[in-house]
Amino acid sequence: MDQIRDSIYYEQLARVARLKANASDDPFLARRLREAAVRHEQKARKLKRAEQATG
Repeated sequence: MDQIRDSIYYEQLARVARLKANASDDPFLARRLREAAVRHEQKARKLKRAEQATG
């Protein structure tokens, strides 16, 4: 159950990072936030796969 909660946490981090990137006027900051969102989404998928593998 902790891994599911962790994957949801990282999905939410990615969502917030994307929202902040869309609201930012600075293109460099927006790019960095989108890159962070991608990393958070990858981490969430990794945690979901690990949870499914353990049953």
